Amino acid sequence: MKFFAFALPLAATLLPLVNSAFVCENEKVVSTSYIGATKDVKSSFVSCSNSLVPSPQLASNASTNVCGANCTTNCFTPSGGGPDPNDCQVISNALLYETNNSVPTFNATLNTTGVYMQYQTCETFFLNQATTNLTYCNQDWAQVVEYVAFNCQATQNAHGGNCVADDQRWFIQVQTANATSSS
Repeated sequence: MKFFAFALPLAATLLPLVNSAFVCENEKVVSTSYIGATKDVKSSFVSCSNSLVPSPQLASNASTNVCGANCTTNCFTPSGGGPDPNDCQVISNALLYETNNSVPTFNATLNTTGVYMQYQTCETFFLNQATTNLTYCNQDWAQVVEYVAFNCQATQNAHGGNCVADDQRWFIQVQTANATSSS
């Protein structure tokens, strides 16, 4: 079972719950592959039996291609236990490799709620909170991973963080690998 925890900006108006957590019930790995030049970054698409859409207000007529969309970074406090930012850099490099050599985007469909990347101590995921399928760019994800990994560490009194889309239809989280696993 996966737990998706995230902190929203205090100015968030679409989601009523700040610092909330959603539980992925009956998590199912839809597909797994390895990406990057050396194929050492694990990539998985997962689905949940329950809806992770916290509010019907996230339904929108907005574009389903959210490449280049703005997001707000939140660092998780207190410090300690975060991923090694160099491991996160490997994920960022793998995403850039995929952008340049095969697939520049991915689809987070309603059937594949989350898209995960993992390398050693670092795990990142893209979570679709919309009521529609979303397309996102690997290059943008790489930039978010790199920024959060290096700017949400112990020196900033943090241990990873996330970047929540301004319209809150999706977010990207960077954390210690296996931090979301629970049985």
